[in-house]
Amino acid sequence: MVDIAYQRRMASQLLKCGKARVWIDPKQIDEVSEAVTKKDIRRLICYRVIQAHPRKGVSRGRARALTVKKLKGRRRGPGSRKGAKYARTPRKRAWILKIRPLREELRRLREEGKLDATTYRVYYKKARGGMFHSRNHLLSQLQASGIIKEGPVKREHARVKKLRDEGTLRRKKAAKARELVKRKADETKSVKDTEAGAKAESAKKKVADMADEAKKANKANKAEGTEKPAKAAKATKATKAAKEE
Repeated sequence: MVDIAYQRRMASQLLKCGKARVWIDPKQIDEVSEAVTKKDIRRLICYRVIQAHPRKGVSRGRARALTVKKLKGRRRGPGSRKGAKYARTPRKRAWILKIRPLREELRRLREEGKLDATTYRVYYKKARGGMFHSRNHLLSQLQASGIIKEGPVKREHARVKKLRDEGTLRRKKAAKARELVKRKADETKSVKDTEAGAKAESAKKKVADMADEAKKANKANKAEGTEKPAKAAKATKATKAAKEE
């Protein structure tokens, strides 16, 4: 085995990398072993006989895939949790996430004129007391009290009605399409029946014509058969007379 440790060390200096990253073409080991100067090593590097392996790093691909799954709410089961319930989500943070949307919704309703100052203050205090657990819950309570005319309940009714109407429309379209297909099939069948009837009639007519032709041919043959014996008798008489003479 040829020793090329010296050439590997010089190549690492020229390539500015570690000796472990230096790659030498195994098919040209003898030529590399004959290189004793840096000029020779540079020439081999130029000819790609000696190269530097790319740097190895830790891939972020797996980490990105896990992050996407966690954003979807997955991989958060008991085996993935570290810390107690309120260590993972402190009580104050949970309260902030709940109360801010409620107060924002109340302000919006007040600015739009759907809530007067008194009603706003009443429901503001109720929200502060923890009566509502979400924005939709607040709107449904306001709608149930008759304070506002629009809310999640009405939106839900509108959504259900829209879905019902869409379903009815789809069923009507499907029935219409089925009727059209059936009508086309009936028309095709009637056309085929008429064609078949016409073919049958033509066949019958053809058979009748052939029968008539056969009858005529038979009559002609019979007529020819009666004439032939008379002609044959005359011929025999003529031959006999000729012999006698």
